[in-house]
Amino acid sequence: MADGSYLAKIYPTAYARQKDRDGILVRVIRYTLDDVQRVGHGEVHVLITNLFDENLYPAEELILLYHERWEQELVYDEQKTHQDPRRATKPAHLRSETPAGVIQEIYALSLGHFVTRALMVEAAATVDLDPDRLSFLGCFQILKCRLPECNSSTPEGLEQWYGGLLWEMQTERTDDAVRRNRINPRVIKRKMSKWKKKRAQHRRLPTLKKTFRETVVMLR
Repeated sequence: MADGSYLAKIYPTAYARQKDRDGILVRVIRYTLDDVQRVGHGEVHVLITNLFDENLYPAEELILLYHERWEQELVYDEQKTHQDPRRATKPAHLRSETPAGVIQEIYALSLGHFVTRALMVEAAATVDLDPDRLSFLGCFQILKCRLPECNSSTPEGLEQWYGGLLWEMQTERTDDAVRRNRINPRVIKRKMSKWKKKRAQHRRLPTLKKTFRETVVMLR
């Protein structure tokens, strides 16, 4: 394709490959990173996708989105640390003693998290801002403070409260450049896996000079 990606097939077995049976058509994107400070510098990275249209889904955009996949870990932090923190009367995150109760608690936490995040998306849209630039903790605290003030007795009152809530949320910004442009070396404190052991040179790493977008080099 024009962007350097190409189509290929993956097969369940070597025999299926020889007979060209049960193959799955995929799009292959190969790239490397030209920043010596980053993990994976000089290595060939391969991204496989079923998004074939190079105009709708440019290779560079898919690479950048895949690089952000780690942000799913923030959901666990937001739910466990901020949304439902431990306290003296709550020694465990999930207090239910039955499987059904645990499931109910997880659904409740997830629904509350979804409501907060959905409001953040709407608040960011009012100022044409990436929702990632808003602070979950800040917006969550605003929502908790403003909910008792919600006036739903009339459509006008609800609309006024809702507009004020979104305005206040869009002011809760994070330093997105710092949060995203950071790295962690692939090392561990104790040698128990394939990763290298953590050494002194892996601590207090210098600040990155390039954004991830600037380091991506497509391989053709």
